[in-house]
Amino acid sequence: MVKKTISHMKYLIPILFTFFVLTGCKKSNDITPTGKDTKTITNNPLPSAPIDTDAFIHQITFSAPFQLVVMSVTDAKLTMIYYENVDVLIPKNGYMLSYALHLTEDFSHSSLEKLDYTTVNEAGDVNFDWVDDNLNNVIDKKVSDTTVNSIAMKRIRVSRQFTFTEDFADNKAAIAKRDSLYKINAETISFSSYVYFTKTYPATTMSAVIKYFKK
Repeated sequence: MVKKTISHMKYLIPILFTFFVLTGCKKSNDITPTGKDTKTITNNPLPSAPIDTDAFIHQITFSAPFQLVVMSVTDAKLTMIYYENVDVLIPKNGYMLSYALHLTEDFSHSSLEKLDYTTVNEAGDVNFDWVDDNLNNVIDKKVSDTTVNSIAMKRIRVSRQFTFTEDFADNKAAIAKRDSLYKINAETISFSSYVYFTKTYPATTMSAVIKYFKK
């Protein structure tokens, strides 16, 4: 037990030092996007004292551009491939002190809500209406180091495909639905992310706009 506590503390001490340095400087509540097309950002400002360091280092931040859905029609079937593109950011020490990092999608504010979809997992298996929300198991991601407000962070870029389909009475009806979706620019997908490390930490949520394109 003593050995485990010491191991945990060696990650907490650097972030405490960083926090006390930052409190003497001007802090911004905005994260500067690294991608030129990033449009939707949810930021969690540094908490005020007294600080819960354990909660702070497990705090999630998002950045994301618009979410792309490419549509095609074959006979009477409309196929919509959603290309997920989300950056999940977490303090580096919190990333190291985590058993699981979860990301879930909510399509309830889009035309995709009631449609079935398929995904492909890390083993190449096709899954029906299911995607692994534990990013530790996801292969379609890129983990890199970055800095936000002078704090060392891990950026987990998630890039996955969800294939939605909808059947119609005929080809004309399928094309009509595709064309109507192409004109929509106000739908969104919501994301929620949280860390598990001996307990579940509070989740952070955000939304990103969908753009429908015709293939």
